[in-house]
Amino acid sequence: MHERYFQNLDKVLKNSGICQPTLVIDKQRLDQNIDHLKSVIDRGFDYRIVAKSLPSIPMLRYIMERTGTRRLMSFHIPFLIQVAKEIPEADVLLGKPMPISAVNAFYQWYLSAQGAFDQQSQLQWLVDSVERLQEYEHFAKQHDLQLRINLEINVGLNRGGFENPQSFDQALGLLQDSAHLTLSGLMGYEAHITKIPGFLGGPAKAFRKAMARYQDFVRQISDRFGHDVVKDLCLNAGGSTTFPLYKEQGVVNELATASALVKPTDFDVYTLDHLEPAAFIATPILKDVSNPSLPMASELSALLRKMGLSPKRGLFIYGGNWLASPCYPEKSKRADLLGHSSNQELYEVAVNHPIQRDDFMFFRPTQSEALLLQFGELAVMDKGEIKEYWSVFHYPEQCPDAGANEALNKHFNKTLNTKKTINPEAGIRS
Repeated sequence: MHERYFQNLDKVLKNSGICQPTLVIDKQRLDQNIDHLKSVIDRGFDYRIVAKSLPSIPMLRYIMERTGTRRLMSFHIPFLIQVAKEIPEADVLLGKPMPISAVNAFYQWYLSAQGAFDQQSQLQWLVDSVERLQEYEHFAKQHDLQLRINLEINVGLNRGGFENPQSFDQALGLLQDSAHLTLSGLMGYEAHITKIPGFLGGPAKAFRKAMARYQDFVRQISDRFGHDVVKDLCLNAGGSTTFPLYKEQGVVNELATASALVKPTDFDVYTLDHLEPAAFIATPILKDVSNPSLPMASELSALLRKMGLSPKRGLFIYGGNWLASPCYPEKSKRADLLGHSSNQELYEVAVNHPIQRDDFMFFRPTQSEALLLQFGELAVMDKGEIKEYWSVFHYPEQCPDAGANEALNKHFNKTLNTKKTINPEAGIRS
C-alpha cells in the first residue's frame, strides 16, 4: 500500500504538469486528521490554530471553516500583519513574547492601516516576565493604547514564563492597577509531556503535574480578581503531541495545535498513531546512476561497494538538503559520497527498485513550519487530482521601522482629527 500510494501520487503530479520540487498536501488525509482533532475539541474545548505550523492563508481559512474556529496563534510580526489584513475576523494570540521593538513595529503598521481588524478586542500579547510587562505598560501608556495581555506560565517545559507565585502576583498587581493593560488569559505550553521517560514518572505523571501547576496559577488569579474573571479568560495549553491527552475539560479551556494535521516526522509519537502524514515533498529524479563513485577514486569506490560501504545505485534529485526524510522509494537514504547538496543531492536506492529517471522521489518534512514556506504554493491533491494551489505566507511589506516614521507621520497628520497615531519622538498625538 505504501508503494502504491506514492506511485499513484507520482502519476497525479505528472498529469498536472509539475516539474520541480513541490510541497504536496493530501486533502483527504488532512480532512481525516481534522476529524480526529474535532473529536478531541468536541469534549468541551475551544480550538486555536497555530499559524506558524501551517503558514498559508487559504489553508488556515479551510481549517477554520472545518473546525468552526476563528482563533489563531501567531509567532512573527510580518505574518501577524498578513493575518490581520487577510483574515480580519481572526482572534489572535501571540505564541511567544515579542520585543517591545516588534510591538512598536506592529502598531506603526496598525495605526496607518484601514482594515477591519480590531487589536483591542482581537489581539492578545504574550508576556513572560514582570520586566516585559512593565515595558508593555509603558508603551501602552505612552501611546494611549489598550492592550490585552496573556501571561506565559511555566508548567514544566522550563522554557521561560512565570514560575514562582511572587513574580506572578507582582504581574497580576501591575495588571490590576494599569489603565492600559488587561489580563486576557494564560498560556501553559507542555510539549515536554510525551518525552518524559518512565524513570521520571512518564507522560501520565508529567501531565498531572502540568495541570496542577496550571491550576495553582489560576487560583492566584481567582484570589486577586475573583472567580467571575477567571470564567472569561483564555486558558490555553496543548500542542500537536499533547492535545489528544485532554479527555475532558478541566482547568484548561483552549487547545492549540496545527502540525499534527499534516504530521511531519517529528510528530511520529504514540499520541498521534491514529493520524496520517498529509504533507510530502515531491522532487524529480534527474539522474539514475549505477555504481556511483568518489571523485578520482574509482578503485577505492569499487572496494567500498564490495564491503557494503558505498551504494550500487544512486539517484541525483532536483534540489535537496531539506529538513526532511526520504519515504519513497522505501529504505532509500542520502549517500555520503558527495556530501550535502541543495542543487543535486545524491540518494542511495535499491538496485532492483522500479523507480527511474524523471519519476518523483518523495520526502516527509521533519517539521511543517519551515518546510511549507520553501516551495512556493502548496499543491493540494484532492481525490486523485491537483485541483488547487494554496499560497504561503510572504513578506508583503517591510515592517515599519525608525526610517519609516517620517513617512508614516505625514500620513497620520492628514487624519489627526479621527485617529490617534504613534510618534516615537513626541509620544501620542490626537
